Amino acid sequence: MKRKLTIIGSILAIVVIAYAIMAGLSTLNPEQEMQAAPNLKKHVNVKKVVYQDIESQVSASGRIASQSLVDIASEVQGQILQGNIPLKKGQAFDKGDLLLKIYSAEFELGLQSKKSRFLTSIANILPDFKIDYSDSYQTWTDFFDQIKIDKPMPALPEIKSKQEKIFLASRNILSDYYSIQSDELRLKKYFIYAPFKGVYTQVNSEVGSVANPGSRLGQIIRTDQLELELPIKAEEIRWLNKGDKAVVSTEDGLLSWDGEISRVSQFVDVTTQSISVFVQLAPDPKQPLYNGQYLKAVFPGKTIKAGMEIPRNAVFNFNEVFTVVEGKLVKKTVSIEKYNENSLIFTGLPEGIDVVSEPLINAIENTKVEVIRGQSSVHNLQ
Repeated sequence: MKRKLTIIGSILAIVVIAYAIMAGLSTLNPEQEMQAAPNLKKHVNVKKVVYQDIESQVSASGRIASQSLVDIASEVQGQILQGNIPLKKGQAFDKGDLLLKIYSAEFELGLQSKKSRFLTSIANILPDFKIDYSDSYQTWTDFFDQIKIDKPMPALPEIKSKQEKIFLASRNILSDYYSIQSDELRLKKYFIYAPFKGVYTQVNSEVGSVANPGSRLGQIIRTDQLELELPIKAEEIRWLNKGDKAVVSTEDGLLSWDGEISRVSQFVDVTTQSISVFVQLAPDPKQPLYNGQYLKAVFPGKTIKAGMEIPRNAVFNFNEVFTVVEGKLVKKTVSIEKYNENSLIFTGLPEGIDVVSEPLINAIENTKVEVIRGQSSVHNLQ
């Protein structure tokens, strides 16, 4: 019991002493004089406004694409046979090469049978021509001689009179002739030839499989006519025109090609707000180009009269800059003539005035500053 009383007494004593100390401190003056911060000088980098003619380039990057991309589809039915080149992805070919063929022997025999019957029909009408249409007899005799079972049909002789036309129609000569021509055109669909120099980018069927009308057999692209598609900002498209020359290069600049604008699209991509410009490139055997390759193009651009160039990040609120007038920052509005990758060209300020040529963070008007020249940095003015 005595020990408990001793502990309680000690605690009370500590509380009383602490209260006394706090009361004593409260009598002291809480206001402490703060040492004034040193008045730091604020420096900004400026350029004196001087206008001159500026030759400004336009540059952009994009991917190469073939001017022709063709899906190969079968218009007839039959087994796929090997052409002059392998039916494989990545296989190159020249214009006119037989890419593949569809088994056509059965159809060819049917066509030859039609031609044989047509020959019989012509032979049957020649005696009538000799008697009733003697002026045309020799013409139709020559036509009969020109018909070959394994060759395309010769041109139909000119029909010289209405009576002759009625006679031929009544013997089904005209209908049979055009039916054979239709089959000859269909026979060509069994053989698929390369329309240009190119390469297979996709193969959907194998040799030996059966193709049906509408079957997609593969995809080919043209490799001797390539173009570079470049997204150009809408505000810069006015500097480019069809026929303008360009220097196209790899990103590292080790390889370069000459190009020319072949066309400019007439709409803006809603997602990028850019307009596509297409640059045609001539193939170079020593420096081959590949579909999908990423390249950079530089256009000479146009001469801008009486302009000045400053870094893009020195402009804020789209068209405002800071100038220094009598040692203080003053906002001014400028007219932007052209945006470059890291700079822009403007007009609208009086010559001789100092314009701030760097970004200023938390800057406000009428802040006193000292100007410096020839440096580039970002200053926080708070």
